[in-house]
Amino acid sequence: MSERSVLIRVPSTVGNFGGAVNSAAMALEAPLNVKVTPRLDGHVGIRYFGDNGERVPRDRSNLVVRAFEAALHFKGVEFTGANFEIYSSVPVGVGLGSSAAAVLAGLIAGDRLYQLQLDEKNLFDLAALFEMRSDNLQAAWYGGFVAKAEEAAVGTFHRTAVPEDALMNVVVPESYLASPARSGRGRQAGARSSRKVNSLSFARAQALAKFFAEPAAEDRSDLLAPLPPTCEKVVPGLEGALKVRVPGLVSVFVCGSGPAVGILAQGNPAPAVQAVRECFSAEGIKSSFVELRPTNAGAREWNAPQAELSAAAEGLGPSAKKFSLIPV
Repeated sequence: MSERSVLIRVPSTVGNFGGAVNSAAMALEAPLNVKVTPRLDGHVGIRYFGDNGERVPRDRSNLVVRAFEAALHFKGVEFTGANFEIYSSVPVGVGLGSSAAAVLAGLIAGDRLYQLQLDEKNLFDLAALFEMRSDNLQAAWYGGFVAKAEEAAVGTFHRTAVPEDALMNVVVPESYLASPARSGRGRQAGARSSRKVNSLSFARAQALAKFFAEPAAEDRSDLLAPLPPTCEKVVPGLEGALKVRVPGLVSVFVCGSGPAVGILAQGNPAPAVQAVRECFSAEGIKSSFVELRPTNAGAREWNAPQAELSAAAEGLGPSAKKFSLIPV
């Protein structure tokens, strides 16, 4: 094991993108940065920098730590403790892929520090132990927009590059009831068959992939057709926010498990953002707004230069294959 520290960057993501439940996600140019320094006393130290820090465990139940340990255990390597510094660019627990980013960061950090020689199959198999949203994991690793490639298949996604001028607008309600949605309000989708929901989600994912591949096309009415709500939290004003319709709006949807609301628009997104915020305000819910830019580079590419520089610094030369997570 090397005694050096390692710095890992993983993009945040929007899963269930455009209402395509478990079928589409987008990587955002808003990273989770994790610095890991090994220690030998068996203890774990965690420092967190970012919004909603009170939701982040400071012990071995932390997702970054759990994934880090899982990578070592998978290869039969003893965990002797480590210090973790975690810097998040997005709030935790609002639907912007913080858990997927944490899992990947922990796995990649373990691979880097202990030379585990994980491949991509190992990576996704281990990640699935902690994160059920495979769309988020795919987008965070590869970057860009990922859509389910086959309706009946599991874990098969097709990546589409996002136009460079694309913007993702997100409205985050600042206070909400964190308990799961109860009878009739947030779980109305349960009345539909899972087969129909999957079919709708797959169709929406394919329409979104076409939108990003052919942004000049005019008719986007299919992307504004209502889909079953996906939010796992009770949020006053959310139902109205998802019904907002203004000129230029392409899609308004719940980000991941919510409660953040994603807004995809062509042209000026300000009217849609204002209309969504007014829906929350009418219910006495304050909200914040952030404009995020998608990224076509994922964790695989973001961390590749680090692997090459580390190998060169240790005299391994440019052709060394010390870190097998990054394909050559």
